[in-house]
Amino acid sequence: MTIGERIRHYRIRRGLSQSELARQAQIGQSTLHGYESGTRAAGGMSVDIAKRLARALGITVDHLVGAYEEDDVGPELLAAAVA
Repeated sequence: MTIGERIRHYRIRRGLSQSELARQAQIGQSTLHGYESGTRAAGGMSVDIAKRLARALGITVDHLVGAYEEDDVGPELLAAAVA
């Protein structure tokens, strides 16, 4: 899942519109739309914007960037985590 997909997922889960999330995170709605749609490279997202988005979404920056996605964990680590 991309950062944009995670932003959209958590935004919808919290019942926020793009404009409401943009307002809470103090970023432009067009910027938020760009991240969600993939037309704006998430690699260019500043740490400050990532923190504000994560705070507004009620998640950590680690979750926003996908640090805990199962796809990123090798089978041996996943098996050890489950055991």
